Amino acid sequence: MSRLARKAEILKLARVLGVGESDLAYLSNSDPASIREFREQASARLFDADEARLRRVAAASKLLPVPLIALIAEHVFGALLCARVAGLIAPDRAAELAQRLRVGFLADVTLEIDPRHVREVIKRIPTARIVEVALELAKRGEFVTLARFVDYVSTDAIKAVMEKLTDNAALLHVAFFVEDKSRLNDLVGLLPEARIKDIIFLAADESQDLWSEALALMNDVSPALRKRLGELAATLDESILMSMARSAQAKGLWSAVLPIVGVMATPHQRRLLQLPVLNDEGVLDSIVKAVDVDHLWEALIPLVPMMQGDQQSRLANLPMLRESRVLDAVLKATDVHGLWSQLLPLVPLMNDDGQQRLVLAAEKLSDATFGRIFDAVQASRTWSPLLVLLLRTREDVRARIAPLVARLSPDSARLIAQEAERIGALDRLEKFWVSLANAK
Repeated sequence: MSRLARKAEILKLARVLGVGESDLAYLSNSDPASIREFREQASARLFDADEARLRRVAAASKLLPVPLIALIAEHVFGALLCARVAGLIAPDRAAELAQRLRVGFLADVTLEIDPRHVREVIKRIPTARIVEVALELAKRGEFVTLARFVDYVSTDAIKAVMEKLTDNAALLHVAFFVEDKSRLNDLVGLLPEARIKDIIFLAADESQDLWSEALALMNDVSPALRKRLGELAATLDESILMSMARSAQAKGLWSAVLPIVGVMATPHQRRLLQLPVLNDEGVLDSIVKAVDVDHLWEALIPLVPMMQGDQQSRLANLPMLRESRVLDAVLKATDVHGLWSQLLPLVPLMNDDGQQRLVLAAEKLSDATFGRIFDAVQASRTWSPLLVLLLRTREDVRARIAPLVARLSPDSARLIAQEAERIGALDRLEKFWVSLANAK
């Protein structure tokens, strides 16, 4: 999600500075929180400038009737000066003035205003006027400005705006830029299921190019609502899911997709994993790279048991999963989140080099972690992964695992021997038992 959050913050900063997104390309690897902090500082500096002069203008406005002030504001002051002064006028008087201004001019003022400075004014503006201005801004495509005001407008006013704003693309754009993401739970909660489906269909229209905004919205809401949205999408036609997968691959959005898939019920997860595109080695490689960058192993590993056999095999043998740094990260996440039963099915599918590299990484694990691996193997009765560990572990490590092997039941030892015989490694297993006895 950091990629989408960064994009949103860069676009909002560009709006404050009056430059194009491309002018801020050097921020493409910056932390979204740092960009936001700088934007807020820049905004404060811009709006705090000339405060003494602005206060004199605000004081003078007290001497004139509101209709005359409205006339002077539109024809003399202009939108920028009105925006600077708005927060310095008494809230009741400013709200009355907002009623007198033309909708188009009030929208111009809104573009220049900092909502933090006029929150008391916003509370006093009638809902009907808020709706008029919001629709005008949406018509102009000023989604960043609309999003900035979401934090300061009542839920009733937002509901009224959403009922009148029938452009679902506009809703997605506004949601993408909302500052306080917790407000999105209220906003999405106001939408009927039919409109949510329409929004998903819109995102899947590749001529619209809106999957970034749709996936950001799904990630920014609560886990319960994310589950609802994700599962709703998963029940739609396969072409919708394929569109999402193609967009995720083309734009590097897998880090936004995985948290959504992770909260779905198992049947929906299985349906997604069965998409033909997810059996492509290049796509799986992109997913693993995204997982590595954004530390999302705990989102990917639980999906392994639901993958098809050839899909698991391709995943297990990706070159990236032979890098020691990546293997260390995988094993750490697996242990921290208690996912050994989900990860272990990949082990016997690895080629010889992959298994050897995995064992080298595993040998650095603590004795307590070894214990959890043995427990997971016995609970799931998946003996192949344990056999790989037993046959490839160095002699100096065997003394550490000897107590764990001694805890194996006779039935477990017999099943391990059967597995060794199945793969033609019975002689090697017998030599291991001998070496283990010597290690004791």
